Amino acid sequence: MKLTKHLIALAAAVALVATASQSAVATDRPKAKSVQRPVAVSWAPAAQLPTKPCSEDDQTSRSCYWDAARMGNGKGYSYVVDARGEVTYLNPKLNDRSARVSFATQKKAAGWEFWGAVWGHQLCWAKVGETSYIHCFDGFKETS
Repeated sequence: MKLTKHLIALAAAVALVATASQSAVATDRPKAKSVQRPVAVSWAPAAQLPTKPCSEDDQTSRSCYWDAARMGNGKGYSYVVDARGEVTYLNPKLNDRSARVSFATQKKAAGWEFWGAVWGHQLCWAKVGETSYIHCFDGFKETS
């Protein structure tokens, strides 16, 4: 009988220790944090694309597009001019800001004049003299 009491007490103690260690392990784990999501998401409206074509007569145009395949001589690069006069080409390599600045700096240092648009090409510079040269950022060149 003494042995049975000891066995029961031992079993109860083991059960108590096991329960205590399980609850300790359960409380030691970090609880998952709930993530709060925004109630509503708003999107900025897409930029309005211009619906009028840019002028072919070498004047400065704004809020217009140039479709190189259908306008001018059918060659060159298509672009969009926004309301601020910023030119964005559809060919990403022509949208490199540092390349544009470098091109303009070199032309200015060499004494060229900024002419803007020439026969549908944007960002053009001219060296005027007995023989005049026109170079545009998109690679267009003309001599007269």
